[in-house]
Order: sequence, then C-alpha cells, then structure tokens
Amino acid sequence: MTPEARLAAYIDAFNRSDYDALCDFYAPDVRLVIGNGTQLVGREAIVAFYRPIKQQTQRTITVRQCFHDGQVLAAELESEFLALTDLPEFAAGPMRRGDRRYLNSLVFYDFAGPHYTRIRAAVLKRAYRPAA
Repeated sequence: MTPEARLAAYIDAFNRSDYDALCDFYAPDVRLVIGNGTQLVGREAIVAFYRPIKQQTQRTITVRQCFHDGQVLAAELESEFLALTDLPEFAAGPMRRGDRRYLNSLVFYDFAGPHYTRIRAAVLKRAYRPAA
C-alpha cells in the first residue's frame, strides 16, 4: 500500500470511529503530538484521548493534500467538529449543540513499514460557525 493510500485508509477508519482498525496503523509505542502541544504515547493513549471527543462531536477529517519522501508523509488536513451537545469546556473553545469548528492542520507522519511511529500536528487555521 502506498503512503497516500495508507493515509486515506487511516483517515477513513478515524472518520468511522473504528478504533480497532485505527490502532492497526500505529506502532505500539507511537508518539502523537497534537496542535496544542499535548503528547500521547501508545495506541491506547491515542484512542483514550479521541474516544470522548468523538462521543461529543461528529469529527470529520478531509485530506487536502499530502506528499512523502519514503519515511515521512506530510499532509494538510481539514477537520470539522459538529457539536452533538452543548460543550462549554470543549478544548477548541465553547460550543453549543449544532455549532461547528474547523481546523486546518499540517501533520507529519513518520512511518516504518505499515505503522506510524510518530505523528506531529500544527494548527494552521481555525474557524467557528454557530448553529443557525
């Protein structure tokens, strides 16, 4: 599988909240640094972080573009968060049910074989759209 196809399959598993499939993409000691600097180590830590977010919001990620050099894949991702309930303390900012937040991120995926070993993300742009 090409690195681009692997990323597409990974994002598809994330969008479907298929945590078993998602974990198959990670090395056991994978390191993830998200846009606010929080570092997570290991498959279980990553899933434990994302599971409540995905229960409170419908988060959908779209790949805008990506390229790789054989060891690192760089991708511009757009994330949409749709609040499923009122979230006064949501990490990206307070949201009411139906509100949407958008993040454009630059993400680097280090990989060895079929597994991501390190993932680093930086937020490029944030947007907020209240429910109508």
